[in-house]
Amino acid sequence: MATTLPASSFSLSTSSFRASQSQNAPFSYSDNPLTQLPTVDFNFEDLRRRMADFTVKFDAFIEQGRKRVLQERNEFRARLGELSEEQKSTSTQMATLQSALSTHEHILAREQAEKNEMHGQISKLEAHQSNQSATRDRLKNTIAQTQRQIEVKVQAQREYSQKMDGQSRLNGPELNFWETYLGCRIEGTGDENTVRVVFVFPPAKGTKSGGGHGQDIEAMLDLQIPETTSGKYRVVVTKPKLDSSQVGKVVERLNTSREIGTLLKGMRGLFVEALKG
Repeated sequence: MATTLPASSFSLSTSSFRASQSQNAPFSYSDNPLTQLPTVDFNFEDLRRRMADFTVKFDAFIEQGRKRVLQERNEFRARLGELSEEQKSTSTQMATLQSALSTHEHILAREQAEKNEMHGQISKLEAHQSNQSATRDRLKNTIAQTQRQIEVKVQAQREYSQKMDGQSRLNGPELNFWETYLGCRIEGTGDENTVRVVFVFPPAKGTKSGGGHGQDIEAMLDLQIPETTSGKYRVVVTKPKLDSSQVGKVVERLNTSREIGTLLKGMRGLFVEALKG
């Protein structure tokens, strides 16, 4: 707490100080403790030593930091180079994979096209097989019908052959008679449905051969035999050639009477007239 001095006391002390100042003349500053500086020992040698140690440590710290920075920079550059190589390798692998992917997609597209084509071919083959199966069934039915027809015809032919065999046994003497009486012979033509009738005529009067006798004259016809008993006979060839209308009349009489003698007598008469002409 501040103490308040009375004004009379302050003025008295001031006057006393002034009186003392005026009495002590001259005044010396060197003897005054207020004007003297204190003696201070700064110890500069120790400071220099400490500064030198600090400088050495600081330089070592800076050198270590520089080396560490250089090492880190070198490591960073090496790592950056590795990353660049890895990036190049990755880019190359990506390009290779992209090419492989494109090739794979092309192969898949081609295989899909081939698959679609194969399915189309399979569908065509299935349709063709269905058609072939239907055709096979129709052919089987046709073959079965044809076999039945053949069996019927074979049976009819067998019956006809039996009848013809029986008739031939009966016609044998008659044929021998007509061959002797009409001067003819019956030959085969290579076709089981056709027979050849050859008529032999004596030579014309006044004709001589090397042996002193005239040469016989032959005339022939090919007669087509019907396959059934109700079929019609037909003369297909005559030599010499005869009038077809006259031949037709003779064949018509044969088909009506079913007697071979009618044909032989009629055709011999036509050949005689043709040879005379």
